[in-house]
Amino acid sequence: MNKWFDSQSKIVKILLLIPIWGWVIAGLYRIFKYLDGKKNTTTLVFGILFIVPFIGFFGSIVDIFTVATEDKIKFLAD
Repeated sequence: MNKWFDSQSKIVKILLLIPIWGWVIAGLYRIFKYLDGKKNTTTLVFGILFIVPFIGFFGSIVDIFTVATEDKIKFLAD
């Protein structure tokens, strides 16, 4: 999922991260990033936490800002 998400345009990424459903996308992105990447435990922990609606709501807002400025999810997704 993270490769698919990274290949999308900036507008599509922002639409996917809208807080109504973006918390699920943000959490799954981090979990798949953990599974595909260098196994950073912080990424996995925050991926699981971002699936929790209240925490994920605010996390998806932060992700919208990072995607808008850097065109990539970087916050706790190493």
